[in-house]
Amino acid sequence: MDTTNQSPTARTNGFFGAFIDFFKISAPNYNANADKAKFNRIRLTTFISATCGYALYYVCRLSMNIVRKPIVDDGVFSETQLGIIGSCLFFVYAVGKLANGFLADRCNVRRFMATGLLLTAIVNLVLGMTEMFWVFALLWGLNGWFQSMGAPAGVVSLNRWYDNKDRGTFYGFWSASHNLGEAITFITIAILVGLAGWRSGMIGAGVIGILGFFMLLLFMRDTPQSQGYLLGGNDAVSQMSEKLQKSDFNSAQKAVLRNKAIWILALASAFMYISRYAVNSWGVFYLEAQKGYSTLDASFIISISSICGIVGTVASGIISDKLFGGSRNVPA
Repeated sequence: MDTTNQSPTARTNGFFGAFIDFFKISAPNYNANADKAKFNRIRLTTFISATCGYALYYVCRLSMNIVRKPIVDDGVFSETQLGIIGSCLFFVYAVGKLANGFLADRCNVRRFMATGLLLTAIVNLVLGMTEMFWVFALLWGLNGWFQSMGAPAGVVSLNRWYDNKDRGTFYGFWSASHNLGEAITFITIAILVGLAGWRSGMIGAGVIGILGFFMLLLFMRDTPQSQGYLLGGNDAVSQMSEKLQKSDFNSAQKAVLRNKAIWILALASAFMYISRYAVNSWGVFYLEAQKGYSTLDASFIISISSICGIVGTVASGIISDKLFGGSRNVPA
């Protein structure tokens, strides 16, 4: 366990203490570094790894969407059972995303994000080796919690490394990871399923997730301050230090919950997800069962939406920065 960036006074004893220490925000490096080129390089590798890492989260989430028809054809589960299994993930994911958003604010996001990706990858590997309904429902529901660790960590990382004047642009690029992950899933997992059956799709997604876990550990960094850099401006996260009082932090998070705009955005996002996941979850199955397409052809057709989504997502971030001066509500 790497504790080189944690002060001795911040460490606690016992297994639980070690667990807490492992996920603590990296301590600031007070040896200030003025190398701008190195800072930009570290920030860029952190951004790229977080973007690619969250794309691979999607591979481990959407793998089930590709294998639905082969599972039904093999007589393993019915469509109704697959619907129940899928809903287990979404219900847990909704609760987990709220809880993990609060946790990610207080965590080493590099370790937080990498851990979630490793655990969701393991779930996919295990499910590729079983046919028991209750195991699928339980583990796929648990997968919802692990999946909910990805987005909060990615957003917090963006907030720590970029200030408000260009955060929208980079958030747009990072958000394209959703569509990138969908496209990767609909193509690579479909190829594996077509070649070796549904089990290979689940196992393949697990292997891809594990590779992403190592990528995050190698290239992602927690905070600019831990690398000896300070961001300018009045960005709240960039001003975080060891002097930040826990009570103040709790008050800030409570204020977020009382913000009506946050709940309006959450509701709007929920409505968008209805149409998005209706297509993502059942689009491939529908094209196979009702239109007679092969798994690969059906997945390729659905992937077109994801590929086009990359362009739209990136453009929306740039538009909010360049045309609306960082105001996000109008383009939303």
